Amino acid sequence: MKRYSIRRRLLWLLLGSLVVVWSAMLGVGYHKAHKEIHELADVRLQQGAHTLLTLDLKRLARLAKTSEANKAEHGEDDEHGDEAPPLAFQVWSDDGKLLLASAGAPDAPYRPGKGYATRIIDRRDWRSYSVHDRKRDYQVTVLEPLFIREHPIAELAGRMGQMLALALPLLALLTWLSIRHGLRPLMRLSDAIGARDAINLEAIQLQQVPDEVRPLITALNGLLQRLAHSLDKERAFTADAAHELRTPLAAIKVQAEVALAAQDEAIRRRAIEQVIAGVNRTTHLAQQLLLLARLEHVEHDTRQAVDLGQVAADCMAQCADEAGRKEIECELEAETDCVLQGDPAMLAVLIDNLLDNAIKYGRRGGRIVVSVRRGAGALLLAVEDDGNGVSETDRARLRDRFFRIEGQAVPGSGLGLSIVEKIAAAHGGTVDIGVGLGGRGLGVSVNFPNR
Repeated sequence: MKRYSIRRRLLWLLLGSLVVVWSAMLGVGYHKAHKEIHELADVRLQQGAHTLLTLDLKRLARLAKTSEANKAEHGEDDEHGDEAPPLAFQVWSDDGKLLLASAGAPDAPYRPGKGYATRIIDRRDWRSYSVHDRKRDYQVTVLEPLFIREHPIAELAGRMGQMLALALPLLALLTWLSIRHGLRPLMRLSDAIGARDAINLEAIQLQQVPDEVRPLITALNGLLQRLAHSLDKERAFTADAAHELRTPLAAIKVQAEVALAAQDEAIRRRAIEQVIAGVNRTTHLAQQLLLLARLEHVEHDTRQAVDLGQVAADCMAQCADEAGRKEIECELEAETDCVLQGDPAMLAVLIDNLLDNAIKYGRRGGRIVVSVRRGAGALLLAVEDDGNGVSETDRARLRDRFFRIEGQAVPGSGLGLSIVEKIAAAHGGTVDIGVGLGGRGLGVSVNFPNR
């Protein structure tokens, strides 16, 4: 997997920004220098033309001969070699005849109009300025090859480019050191978190945390708090589960020892029956514990449309024999189209636990009513019995894991309502506990949002 580095990303972003800004400045500077040099050179052409216009033809002829002599004397040793000198001039008569030309002036016939002009002569770009003398009936044209102007501009651009090339490594080093210094608080924070052991879930202090990272650390502290709360619940659950399992296992061991030591067949048989009953209770408790553990990590990606009334009917059919042994009458009052999005298996477990509690703790010959109906934006499932009921004080604790009413003779794990509440919460529902049928017994209702 490709590694992601904030330090490297910041370095490239900052260096890229610097190069872009520097290049833009170089471009603007080049454009401005280009414009100013051309303006100055044009002024030079204009001044030269007007200066030559003050001379008569004889002086102009001597000046042209002097330029020829200088060219012949310096030859290839001239600063510009065989290139044209920076300035050249021509003198034209009004009828278009070339009267005079200095050394380096273009050989091709060339007679521009008045003022500035740019022409290509002998495959070379020339810039000229022409001025006319009405009194003497001739025109003076001063010319300059354009490459003479471009030379200092190119030289300036080259120097600026060299400066950029030389400065870029230094800028990269300084930028890298600055980024490293700026990210030092993050490194200290990383070291502090890495040095923690697995059981240290205390919140990270925010005093020395940069503002940019504060939301991340705040979210991490929230995660640590939730994790600590979850671990506390798991520790409490594990301790309670160990305690609840220790008691029936100890009883099974005692009954097994009694069966081994008993000489009387009736005593041995009764002890073995107690062992079997203890194993059944322990198995039921273990199943409830496993179900609770599974509900802590249940996935809800396989939800589907579930007819809650049909699920209730199926569950009641499965527990009919158990209810019949206590002569309990079970009734179902279900409205049609009570459909919600959920996990049918988990909803069946929820109803099974409610029915199991109602049958187990209800009175012999009693009555249980399961109702499924639609409410305002919700579906209501209720399981009510007409048994002995539970005091208001004990009803408040029925949701607690492993809670059993003092003096209760009927065996149980104390996990049924915890499982019901977990499944209801997983479906966005809530559980209410109150009185049952006719103001007696116990009634448990689950409200599911009807989305």
